[in-house]
Amino acid sequence: MAGWIETDAQVERVSGRHAWVTIRPHAPCGHCDPATGCKAVALSRLFDQAQRGFRVENDLDAQPGERVRVGVADRALLSAALSGYGVPLAALLGGALLGSWLVPSSWREVGAIVGATFALTAAFLWLKRRAPHTAEPRILARYPDGGTIPPVANCSRSNLHRKP
Repeated sequence: MAGWIETDAQVERVSGRHAWVTIRPHAPCGHCDPATGCKAVALSRLFDQAQRGFRVENDLDAQPGERVRVGVADRALLSAALSGYGVPLAALLGGALLGSWLVPSSWREVGAIVGATFALTAAFLWLKRRAPHTAEPRILARYPDGGTIPPVANCSRSNLHRKP
């Protein structure tokens, strides 16, 4: 069974089978700057994600105001990262090689640029249409009535840890 990368959050609103959650800031630890706290939370604030929240699957019917544990499967996250970086890189290189091979020798550089541009555009369009929510996070546990959330065990991954 695949592991999960998890963190704690609070449900802000519910829309159909999805919930919008805000990641709860964690207390600083040995891997974080004592003044600013968790770098993952600081980074999300930089990109304004903490204020807007994140959309997650709400299979457990969590309600606004509830504290929850959210996670994404390790395997799905790895697959999304490999396809998001690997497919465009392979298309770029393959398109450049094909473009330079198909044109006369005096135009090889132009052919490589045009081939790379077309192949990269096609790769991005293919990725956009291909299951965009394969790594969509989901609510793994609810902590209603202000229940206690177990402490995060491993801070070495920006306060995220694997579910045993």
